[in-house]
Amino acid sequence: MKSTQVIIVGAGPTGLSMAAQLMRYQIDFIIIEKNQKTTHLSKAIVVQARTLEIFEELGIAVQAVTEGQVTTGMNMFYKGNRKARVNLSGLGEGLSQFPYALSLEQSKTEKILADHLTANGKQILWGSEFIRTEQTNHGVTVYYKDKAGQEQTIEASYLVGCDGASSPVRHQMGLTFEGDTIPKLFYVADVKIKSAVINQNEMYMFMIQKGFILFFPMEGIGHYRIVGILPDAKDIHEEFHFTDIKETIRKEVAVPIDFEKEFWFSTYKVHSRKANSFENNRCFIAGDAAHIHTPAGGQGMNTGIQDAYNLAWKMAGVLKGELNTIVLKTYDSERGENARNLLRSTDRMFDMMSGVNPVWNFFRLHIFSRIMGYVIKSALAKKMVFPLISQTGIRYSANDLTVTSCIGKVRSGVRMPYFVFSDRTQIFDYLSEPAFKILFFGENTNNESRELNSGKIKIKKYAFKEIPSSLFRNESDFYVLLRPDNHISYIGKEINKCGEVLLKYMI
Repeated sequence: MKSTQVIIVGAGPTGLSMAAQLMRYQIDFIIIEKNQKTTHLSKAIVVQARTLEIFEELGIAVQAVTEGQVTTGMNMFYKGNRKARVNLSGLGEGLSQFPYALSLEQSKTEKILADHLTANGKQILWGSEFIRTEQTNHGVTVYYKDKAGQEQTIEASYLVGCDGASSPVRHQMGLTFEGDTIPKLFYVADVKIKSAVINQNEMYMFMIQKGFILFFPMEGIGHYRIVGILPDAKDIHEEFHFTDIKETIRKEVAVPIDFEKEFWFSTYKVHSRKANSFENNRCFIAGDAAHIHTPAGGQGMNTGIQDAYNLAWKMAGVLKGELNTIVLKTYDSERGENARNLLRSTDRMFDMMSGVNPVWNFFRLHIFSRIMGYVIKSALAKKMVFPLISQTGIRYSANDLTVTSCIGKVRSGVRMPYFVFSDRTQIFDYLSEPAFKILFFGENTNNESRELNSGKIKIKKYAFKEIPSSLFRNESDFYVLLRPDNHISYIGKEINKCGEVLLKYMI
């Protein structure tokens, strides 16, 4: 019988990210995966800014950006005519050190994460299939079949199921998976094309009467991901091949295009579902095991990675004897609320894109493209659209970990805002360590954070004299208490408030 601190079931992006985060906190884990290796399929291809910020803390962001393709623009077509071209290159400028969305195949994302683990001496038990789990108030036991087909056992303090939408772990936990399946059949194709029109490292959206066809740029000349709807598919179980639809695609985009090579093609149904809870005592779920939604906005894989980012520091603190177990309850409340909001927004976005609603369809085909270019250039779009899509704007509502507070434009619950100092360093250069941080902004270098009692909780303390007025107006001499995931627990001038928050965390 093996023993460890945390068992992770599933070595997709979420499970690998959970392992990578636990490794940062020096928490022992065993990760099991029924497949023999990382996926060779491209699957999810959009890596958002917040995910790249997390990758930067792991030291793998540069590799991800190098192997991916930055999307700098979006072109909108209808009946073969370009209706708008939207420049996306500056949309997130000043809001993140990664002010863009990155096209990177899931196969590459998984390999980068898996290689990061193995380079640090961690193993993944490939070819190992989860059978069942048992739990008590003191720990969990997982039974699985190894690659030789032999039943093995692992004991641990916690279990995290990152095993996909059909999650056996979720079923074992007795959780429901509530929601709907959209009655349409979608297709995805990775192809190499030759076209006088579709030939830039930009996204192309072709609007059609009963849906859309999207072209996402991928690494290499003429390499694109195509996503669309099969509007006339009567039987969603019918098997289709790329050869069955490529002439339809050519006709619907109505621009010159030749398909030179097919790398991958698949059809799939889209679900919009969420588990009724993300935890049951010592068992947790994350990623697609906890929530799935439409592909609108490229949110799915990124949300799973953020689930792991949220859960890992809480679990690590409890295992190290630094934090009270009540902290783990906030995983379900925080990430559950985020999943609910995400399902609502992606469902609305999908309805507009797919032309399901006649009113939205008219707006989409005849008005949206005309105003899109102007809207995206506005300060309002920069303030609202990029934080929403990039996931840098996620805010955790007030709970035991967050005191309602505000300085200037910055409120508690949000990720620490990005900004650059006059010496060209940026704030996240100081925030990469997996620990709580107290930031003091003001002239008083002998500020009271030096005397703050944090018990067993590890805290990094920083003092900054330079204060960006665009965020904090003319305020000075204030404190920012950051959680290990760099979300603000408290922001204000009362150091005792930081102490009160930390007291809630303490054993």
